[in-house]
Amino acid sequence: MSSEKPAKRVVTLEELVGRASELRDQLNSLNTVLNMYLTQYRETQLSIETLRGLPEVSTESFVVLDRLSSVFIPVKIEGNWVNSVLVNLGLGYYMRTSREKAVEILSRRARELERVLSNLQAQQKALLEEYLTLERLISQVIETYRAKATKST
Repeated sequence: MSSEKPAKRVVTLEELVGRASELRDQLNSLNTVLNMYLTQYRETQLSIETLRGLPEVSTESFVVLDRLSSVFIPVKIEGNWVNSVLVNLGLGYYMRTSREKAVEILSRRARELERVLSNLQAQQKALLEEYLTLERLISQVIETYRAKATKST
């Protein structure tokens, strides 16, 4: 077994700044994806809560037509609606099912989204740690250059 140490590699300031820039771009992209999945998760949770909270008897209400809650239309919900729920399965496919089954499908989707969010947050943390480490190192190098420039004048 050899006790050789790995060779040291000299990295320029430009390389450090370039890597920091790459990491910043990756973090921005990752934040966009994270926000998209977080929105999906919140919408899924809202759907579950709404399904669970609707009364099983016939009722009249209003349904919002847009995400800004600008327009509502009146609707009448029939008493047997709990056995006639359409749930999005993905890729444009829907399934008519019961409220309980729809909640089960949405709950599975929410758990999967939680797993994806957890993985994305772990990636974000690793990238951010590397970025902050590089940022500190770049600051130290710049301060060293400034100190040398001050001494030589």
